[in-house]
Amino acid sequence: MLENTIEATEIKSSGELLKTIEGLKSDGYRYSTMICLKANEGHDFIYVFEKDNKLKNLRYFVKPGEKPKSVSGIYLCALLIENEYQDLFGLTFEGLAIDYKGHLYLTPNSPKAPLA
Repeated sequence: MLENTIEATEIKSSGELLKTIEGLKSDGYRYSTMICLKANEGHDFIYVFEKDNKLKNLRYFVKPGEKPKSVSGIYLCALLIENEYQDLFGLTFEGLAIDYKGHLYLTPNSPKAPLA
């Protein structure tokens, strides 16, 4: 059974985020997912990692107009959820390994950034 707490480690900068995630990967953590929530005119990201059936969460606040750094250079699988959030929230991730530029899920006739 997975053990988890609701708590998430607060990350203050994109540099700290990437460094922390690199450390988790070195420690054998698996990237599970990322959650995006609109908050305080920006977005809260919660990154979820797993090792030995224990979860570790990181929380990073993306300020309005900020282009968050992609973690797909560390965990390639992150490119899917980051592209999804570009589609749904109108965000732009810097350094995406593969950037679908807002067209991973949305077709040309879809509403732009429907969750923005």
